[in-house]
Amino acid sequence: MPIKRLAIAILAATLSLAAIAVAQGEVVVNPAISTMTNDQLVEMRQAHMKENGGILRGAAQLTGADAVAAATTLLQNFTDFPALFKEGSITDKSGAKPEIWTNWEDFKARFDKDSAAAQAMLVAATAGDTAGYTAAIQEIGGSCGGCHQAYRGR
Repeated sequence: MPIKRLAIAILAATLSLAAIAVAQGEVVVNPAISTMTNDQLVEMRQAHMKENGGILRGAAQLTGADAVAAATTLLQNFTDFPALFKEGSITDKSGAKPEIWTNWEDFKARFDKDSAAAQAMLVAATAGDTAGYTAAIQEIGGSCGGCHQAYRGR
């Protein structure tokens, strides 16, 4: 199966897992990540980053089930990110700096913080709390640039 089709299949599985996990009150790392090659890891993390950017650009206009779905996807993606950065998973298509692995605790803490914000976003979206939902979007959006500045080479 070509890498692009595999990535799409994995992304679909991720979204299904996210829906199940949120329904059960827990979010777990997509188990398919553990068997991915470096090329697949890079492709999936780039797809997650693009997806997150798209969601964050339009999230403030979402309400109801759409807001819940956006927050659920962000939560799953941020939960998956540390596993997608397996040590040494740099390819010619990766923009990741080696500092990710030498500063792993800081790098992972950034995703943990964003996961907590995405969880708060989900809780707010579920409750119809527009102020809390918007605050969580702003918190996540504010952290993206700092992480990219520190850990993205291009």
